[in-house]
Amino acid sequence: MSICLCCQKKTENNNLYHTRCLKKLFGTEKVPTINFASTELVSEISKNIGKMSISGAQIKTSVALNKKKNSIEIVQTGGIYILKPEPTEYPQLPQNENLCMNMAETAGMEVPSHGLFYLADKKLCYIVKRFDRDDRGQKIHVEDMAQLLQLSSDSKYEASLEKVGNAIKKFSVRPYLDLIDFYERVLFCFLIGNGDMHLKNWSLISDREGNYSLAPCYDLICSKLYLPDEDQSALTINGKRNKISLLDFDAFAEYLNIDKKACRNVFDKMKQLRDSLLEMTEGTIYFEMKDRVKEIITERYDALSTSKP
Repeated sequence: MSICLCCQKKTENNNLYHTRCLKKLFGTEKVPTINFASTELVSEISKNIGKMSISGAQIKTSVALNKKKNSIEIVQTGGIYILKPEPTEYPQLPQNENLCMNMAETAGMEVPSHGLFYLADKKLCYIVKRFDRDDRGQKIHVEDMAQLLQLSSDSKYEASLEKVGNAIKKFSVRPYLDLIDFYERVLFCFLIGNGDMHLKNWSLISDREGNYSLAPCYDLICSKLYLPDEDQSALTINGKRNKISLLDFDAFAEYLNIDKKACRNVFDKMKQLRDSLLEMTEGTIYFEMKDRVKEIITERYDALSTSKP
């Protein structure tokens, strides 16, 4: 028995992947090869800085599947996947992100297909399907909250979650449902120790008619694992970035006009997921820091349970 490097669930015959996970991600049941090593990847990305449309501080590159060769290739245009290698300063970040995205999916949140794959030097990288591209590589219009709030990328931490909620109210075609999903994601990020959900990590995506709705989850990690002194929330909630309590989440829900029943349903759902999230973390392979992630999740759950109104 082995563990799938995409969904992290058990496989048979010591397979590294479920065929259904490969099919969902790549449209093929064969594991694609990656013929470049992590050192070559950094060099190649450096050559293409300014030519690719992926922003952010983490090293990443746009890639495509060469179906004839069944191999992953770095591309400047037409890529429908993002590949993230392991950064030297943040060890095992691919495993971290894959775990957090799987936990979000277990919580019923919308996440793109993703998984861990071996580079030529046998180091793991994280590959995720781009939700802002169709299967032909054509762009789907997405606006992050920095754009919607007309703030620069340099100001991505200078806002509140309430302002993000206001933008969802203003631009979403289904504001109430999206606000509940948004509220649920904010709570989830708090519970997994993700204190880096700035404005560019929240987005709205457009359909063919130009209607906006909340984009799928992306860039979910347990950032506290690497930044023990970071704020609990990158954006303020109820005027706070730290010592966030149940009272703050209640005030946030009230501000978003989420009724108390819906709010309680979100909390009950997350409460019931506690054991599952810890079990998923324990079952993660090739992730030496998983015990600390379990501690962080436990600490966050306990913090909310002891801060009753």
